[in-house]
Amino acid sequence: MTRSRILAWAGFLVAALAAAAPRDIETRQASTHPMRYHLSLPAGWSSTREWPVLVVIPDAGRDFVANLTWFITARGNRPYILVAPEVLTCGGAGSRVLDHYTYSKAVWDSLQGDDDFAFDDDGVAAVLADVRRQFRSESTAFLTGWEAGGHTVWALTFRHPERWRGVAPVCTNYQRRGLDPASFSKAPARAKLPIQVLREPTPAGEAAGPLTFFEQQTAQALADARAHGFSPNPVHVVPGAVHGPIAPAVLAWCDSVRTRH
Repeated sequence: MTRSRILAWAGFLVAALAAAAPRDIETRQASTHPMRYHLSLPAGWSSTREWPVLVVIPDAGRDFVANLTWFITARGNRPYILVAPEVLTCGGAGSRVLDHYTYSKAVWDSLQGDDDFAFDDDGVAAVLADVRRQFRSESTAFLTGWEAGGHTVWALTFRHPERWRGVAPVCTNYQRRGLDPASFSKAPARAKLPIQVLREPTPAGEAAGPLTFFEQQTAQALADARAHGFSPNPVHVVPGAVHGPIAPAVLAWCDSVRTRH
């Protein structure tokens, strides 16, 4: 990442953190699973109607709250319940350390040596069930994640498309982690699941930089999607976006899916 990108990222994050007060975020644990998660309700939430949900997955930095804060800032007056589950699969072993999580040491120690993708699969299902029961969310949710969060996003999408109303991966990694031929769902929902990859423009002079690496892995994810009966859209370049979760564009795309359906 170039110095200009780093400065742009840092400036936006500072503004986002300033805009989202701590009271906007609750930290909870799923009622039927050890997974912990961070939750932000929209302005005006009440139990008198159903609400759309967006699940947000961070990069390998695993800063779940900071990543969620981007979306709180971008949400404005939109009606989305925002959920950031503390998944284990958004990156490699080097960043998979307790310091990035709110799990107790006893729980963390109990997870060592297990299947991280199975943990995330079951944990996210438990979190979504709680959010639906406690906060009247819609029956399916939106899903997004960026960079190494793509390992999580693609696995959750390919394994259980019926859980999702739409999926918006952003400049994602993909190496078929958590997936083998039998892992890809054959649920009918996969054929009509809206999948829209988003990315920022390639900066001038950086054609061989990190973005190309993400593009290559994204191309493989899209090829696997089509080979297994999914129908993803072509990659969309977001004008003016900087490298990051591109929260405003993700939420705008979710809006468009809700409007169409």
